[in-house]
Amino acid sequence: MLLKTCFPAFLAVALLTFSSCKKKKSDNPAPSTQEETLAFVLPDVQLGKYNIAQDSTYALKLNITSKLPEKGVKVTLNVATETGNIPLGQDDIADIKATPVTITLRHLKPLKTYEVTVKLASLGNTGNVTAPQVFYLTNKSAE
Repeated sequence: MLLKTCFPAFLAVALLTFSSCKKKKSDNPAPSTQEETLAFVLPDVQLGKYNIAQDSTYALKLNITSKLPEKGVKVTLNVATETGNIPLGQDDIADIKATPVTITLRHLKPLKTYEVTVKLASLGNTGNVTAPQVFYLTNKSAE
């Protein structure tokens, strides 16, 4: 008799326990696509060393060696005089969606040396940023 009255209550508690532990599909978000860590090379320059420009412009080739992010890449370019660290304004660089890319440095003054810093950042993931690559560029023209 006791079994007949307790069994339905036990069964109800067991069903409620199992159904509450069951995971719902909305609890598990779809896995996001992971971006490969950005990496790039500047094949025409010697990093950390002095390079030579023959006039007021210098074409700089940039190759992204990692998988290109779906939304593209933003290039940050800083050009400043080696002594005094006076910035030299450059044209805006369009977001990169394919590689290789040529970036043209402009307004280089004769017989001046500039510190050039290049850094990339993913447009789809703000945490995917490269370490800056630095080189020096001297305009050897004597206008």
